Amino acid sequence: MTRRAAILAFSLVVTIGLLGLQSWDVALGRVQRSAIRAIEERTGFVVKAIERAEFALLPLPRISLSQVAFTQRDGALAGEAVRVKAHLRLLPLFSGRISFDRVDLVAPRIDVAAPAGSDGITEWLSPALAEFEQLQSQSKIVVSSGSVFLRADGAIQSVVRDLNLVIDERDRNEPLSLSGSLSWRGVPTEVNLLWPMAGGNAKAALSATSPLLKLRFEGNRSGPGEAVISGPLVLSTPSLPKLLGWFGEKSRLGSALGAVAISSEIQVKAREVSFNSAIVNLDGERLDGAIKLAETGGRFALSGTLAGATLDLGRLVDRLPVPAVNAADTTPFDLDAWTSRDIDLRISVDAARLKGARLSDVATYLLIKKGRFETGLLRASAYGGNVKTRLLAIGTPAGVDVKIQAGLDKVNIGQAASDLPQLARLSGTAGVQLALDGIGRTFDELLGSFTGRVNLAARQGEIGGIAFAELLRRAERSPAQALRDWRQGKTPFETISANAGIAGGILALTEAQMTGQNYRFNLAGSALLRSRTLDMTALLTSPNGALKLPFVLKGPVDAPVFELETEAFLSPAGATLLTR
Repeated sequence: MTRRAAILAFSLVVTIGLLGLQSWDVALGRVQRSAIRAIEERTGFVVKAIERAEFALLPLPRISLSQVAFTQRDGALAGEAVRVKAHLRLLPLFSGRISFDRVDLVAPRIDVAAPAGSDGITEWLSPALAEFEQLQSQSKIVVSSGSVFLRADGAIQSVVRDLNLVIDERDRNEPLSLSGSLSWRGVPTEVNLLWPMAGGNAKAALSATSPLLKLRFEGNRSGPGEAVISGPLVLSTPSLPKLLGWFGEKSRLGSALGAVAISSEIQVKAREVSFNSAIVNLDGERLDGAIKLAETGGRFALSGTLAGATLDLGRLVDRLPVPAVNAADTTPFDLDAWTSRDIDLRISVDAARLKGARLSDVATYLLIKKGRFETGLLRASAYGGNVKTRLLAIGTPAGVDVKIQAGLDKVNIGQAASDLPQLARLSGTAGVQLALDGIGRTFDELLGSFTGRVNLAARQGEIGGIAFAELLRRAERSPAQALRDWRQGKTPFETISANAGIAGGILALTEAQMTGQNYRFNLAGSALLRSRTLDMTALLTSPNGALKLPFVLKGPVDAPVFELETEAFLSPAGATLLTR
C-alpha cells in the first residue's frame, strides 16, 4: 500500500470512528423525520407524504425520499416528486445534526396557484417567489425533468415542461439565482435569473434564449416600497407575431411586423414598462425614440414616438390581414379584433416606401381606442408635391362608421411613374382630393352607403396610348381611316379637371374635361362602388366644335373597355354628327 493510500484509509477510519462516537440515533424513522424537518427549513417546502426513505453514508452522506408530496407554507405552490435526494453536509454529522447543501427534485410535478384572471408569467410566479423571500436560508435546489402547471380557479392556464433548473444556495437577503432550461408551449428555452429578495437597491438580471427570443437584462431593483426595476435591455426575435403568439397574444396589428430587435434603457413599475432611449430595428430598419407599455383599466396600452431614416410602410401594410374590398363578402366587420389594445404611436422618417411609391419627410400615426381605429399620414412629400391621408373607423350600433380622406397636391406624375408602373402612360403635375363617409356592417352595406366627393386636377402633361389630335385629323379626312391604329401615340394636355359626387354608393361625374391645343375631351357618367364598374360616355371635339367623336367607357374598374362608338359616326346619321 502506498503512503497516500494509507493516509486516505486512516482518515476514513477516523471519520467513521468519529461518527460512531456520536449519540444520534441512525434509526430510519428518526433520520426520516430529521431529514424532512431540514428539507422544510432549507427549501420552504412542507412535506405532506412520502412512500419510502433511504439513508446512506457512503460514498457521500445522502437521504433519498420516494414519491414525495409537498407544498409551500402559503399553498401557492404544491406538487409531488418521484424522488427527493438530500445531500448531507459532512461536518454537521460529527455533532449529530442533519444539514443539507443540496436538494434534488427528480421528475417533480408542480402546481402553481395563479390569481384568477391573471395571464402573465410574472403574476403566476410572484406568490412562489414571495415564499422563497421569507426563508432564513435556502439550500441549493436542483430540479430535473420537471413539469409546472399554472392554475387559476382550478383550471390549467399554462404548462411548463422539461424543466431542468438549478437554484443556487443562498442566505437570507441574498438574491435568488437560478439557471436552466425548460419547454413552454413547445419552444425550448434557456433561462438565467438573478432576483433580489430584499428591499433597497440590489442587482437584478435576466437572460432567455429560444428560437423565438433572445433577451438580456442587467440592472437594479430599487426599494423599499413599490419596486422599480431599471437597466439596459436587449431583446430580439425573428418574428414578432410568432413571439406574441408564444405568449398567448393574438394581434392583428402585430402581424405587420417581422424581425424585431430592441435595445433600450427600461424602467419597470407596477403595470408599466418604459423603454427610454430605445433603438428599434424593424427588419433591419432603425427607429429611435421612446415607448411605453401600460395596463389601464384592464386594457393593455402602447404609446410611443419613434424617428428614423427609412421605413417600408408598404411592407407593413401588406402583412396585415386586411380583407379585400368585395361587396360579395357578407362577413360582418370585426372592429373589436382591431381595437383590442390601446395604441398611440407616432413615427417620423426621412424616407419611406408605400406600395412602390417613394415618400420623404414622412410623419405617420396610429391611434386606437376600444371601438375606434384611426391612422394616416400627417405629412409626406412625394415627387415634388405633398400627400396627406386619414382613415377613421368607429363602431356604432348600426355598424362601422368609416371616414376616408386623402389629398395629393402638385405631384409630378412623370417622376412617380418611374416607381409606379400603372402610371407609365401619364405625365404632368396633378392633385387629388378625396372624402368618403359611410356606415355598414359588411362591405356591401358600407359601399352602398358611401357619400362624399372626388376632385382631380392636372396640368401640362401627356397621356400615352392614344393621340386625340391625330385621331381628329384622320376622322376629318376619312371616318373609316380613324378606326385604324388609333390606340397609338401620345396626347399632350394643358389641363385636366374632374369633379364627382358620391351618394348611395354611386359616383357621378358632375364635370370632367381634358383640353389640349387641338382638341377638347369631355367625360360623363357614373361608377358603381359596389360592383366597381364604370358606365360612362365621352366626346372628343375639335377646337371649333365642328368635329365630334363619341366614346364609351364601360366595364370593371381594373380593366374597362374604352372604345369609339363606330356606329354613331360611320352611319349616315353619324355623318351629320361629324360635321355638326
